Amino acid sequence: MSGPAGTIHACPPPGRSFTSCCLALTTDLPRTDLFTTDPDRVTCTLRQTAELNVDTDDGESPFGWREPLT
Repeated sequence: MSGPAGTIHACPPPGRSFTSCCLALTTDLPRTDLFTTDPDRVTCTLRQTAELNVDTDDGESPFGWREPLT
């Protein structure tokens, strides 16, 4: 799931277990990989489609109702 050995990943947000850059669990990454809170130092370029902000429910709420059209 990781890039080349020694990749620098974005630290997970407080209270989270997944990196912000590639949505990997920190425990699943190689021990040679590092973490940083500085976004300019991140070298990880992997992304997962789950990270994309895509509206797949056509505006429907999780409760099954839709906003009225105005």
